[in-house]
Amino acid sequence: MPAYTVTFTVLSDVLAIYLAFGAAWWMRFGSGLIPLEDTPGLRGYLALVTLWAAVLVLVFHLLGLYNIRMPRPFLTEVARVTQGIFITMAILFALSFYLRAQFEFSRATVTIMAPLSLFCVLGLRNLLRAIWGKFLRKNCLLQRVLIIGWGDRSAELARSVKSDVNSGREILGVLTDENPADLPSEIQRLGRPEDLLATLEHHEPDEVILGTLQVPHQQISDWILICEQHLVQFRLIPDLFEILASRVQLDFVSGVPLLGLGEFPLDRPFNRIIKRILDALGALVGLVASAPLMAAGAVLVRLESPGPVFYVQERCGRDGTPFRMFKLRTMRADAEQKTGPVWASENDPRRTRFGAILRKFNVDETPQFWNVFRGEMSLVGPRPERPFFVEQFKEEIRHYMPRHAYKPGMTGWAQVNGLRGNTPLPERVRYDLYYFENWSLWFDIRIMIATLFSFRNAY
Repeated sequence: MPAYTVTFTVLSDVLAIYLAFGAAWWMRFGSGLIPLEDTPGLRGYLALVTLWAAVLVLVFHLLGLYNIRMPRPFLTEVARVTQGIFITMAILFALSFYLRAQFEFSRATVTIMAPLSLFCVLGLRNLLRAIWGKFLRKNCLLQRVLIIGWGDRSAELARSVKSDVNSGREILGVLTDENPADLPSEIQRLGRPEDLLATLEHHEPDEVILGTLQVPHQQISDWILICEQHLVQFRLIPDLFEILASRVQLDFVSGVPLLGLGEFPLDRPFNRIIKRILDALGALVGLVASAPLMAAGAVLVRLESPGPVFYVQERCGRDGTPFRMFKLRTMRADAEQKTGPVWASENDPRRTRFGAILRKFNVDETPQFWNVFRGEMSLVGPRPERPFFVEQFKEEIRHYMPRHAYKPGMTGWAQVNGLRGNTPLPERVRYDLYYFENWSLWFDIRIMIATLFSFRNAY
C-alpha cells in the first residue's frame, strides 16, 4: 500500500499544478480583470506547466514530502509545500530567459499560479487522504496491528490509530498477562505474550508492536525471530532516550514514534518502481534475444528425452506467494517420482546429456524472462525456492524468511558467487541479505554482467 499511496500523492500534486494553471489562465486571459490585447496560444504554456510539475515533484521529493512513513502536522506540511513551490518558482524564473527564447509566456500568469498551486496541492492532498482512508476501511485493507503488552504508550498508540482516519491501521488485539482495567472495549485481549506464535497463525496480523520494554532482551529477540519467520513486521514503542541513543529506523504511526529494523533500499517505493522498469525492459529484450536459444534447447530436450519441453514448478514468490516458474526441462520426466523433492547435485544421474549442457550455461533459465515480464520475478534477486523446502528451512535456518519479502530473481548475488545447488544454505542467505541491504541499480547491472561468466556449481 505505501507504493500506491506515494504514486497517488505524486499524481495528486501534478493534477494540482494543472488545476492551478487553468485557474491562473482564466484569471489572466479569460476573466477580463486584467486588460490584454490578444490571447496567446496554449502550446508554450502547457510545456511550461509540464516542466513546472516535473520540477515540483523533484523538489517535493528532496524536501521529504513523499515520505509517508513520517506524516507531519498540517501547519508543518503547509510550510514545506510553500517552500517547495517557491524553490520551484525560483528555478523556473532562473530558466525563463532561455525558455522565453523557445516560446512566449506571461510571467504574470506564472506569478498568479504560485499561491493557487499552494491551495490546490494542499486541498487535493487532504482530499486524497480522506478518500484513501475511507477506501481502506470499506474494503478491509487496513493493516491489522497486534500489540504485545499494555501500558501508557500502548494506550496512546491505540488512541492515535483510532482517531487518525489516515493511519491505514486498525488494532487487532493485545497480548498481555492480565486484563487491564483501562483496555478499551473495542480492543480484544487475545492471550498472553507467550501465545505470540499461536496468535500469528490464528489471527494473521500484518504488524506486531511491542508496547513495553520491561521484558528480557532474549525474549524480544525470540519474538523478532517468530515474526520474521511469518513475514510479519516487528516494531516497538521507544521512550525519548531510546530514540536519541538508537541507530535503528524511527517511524511514526499517527504521531506515535516506533522503532524497528532499518528499511532496505527496496522498501522505498521509488526504488521498486525503478527496478520494475528495468525488469520489464530487460525481460522484453531477454525474451527476444533468447528466443533462438530456447528454440534450439527445446529441440534438443525433445530429441533426447520423452516428455514436455518446459518444466513448470511451483515456487515461492514475494511474501511467500506461490507462482508457477518456467524452465527448459533438463532432467528425466520422472526425476522425482521415487525420491520426492530433492536438490540437484553434482553429476546428478537424473540429468539428461543435453540438459547438463543447458544447466551449465544457464540456458535452461531463459523461459523465466516470461515470469519477470509478468511481475512474478525480478531479473536479480534470491533464487525462488519450492514451498516444501521453505516450510522446512524457515524453522531450521535463522533469518531465512526475510529473503521472501521481495521478488525472487533469475540470478542473484549468491549465485554469481557460486552459492547455488547443493551449497551451504546459511551462507547463501547471508549473501541474499547483503544484496538487499546494499541494493542499487548499478549493483543489479553488475550482477547481470557477472552472470554471463558465472558457471561455478551450475549443475
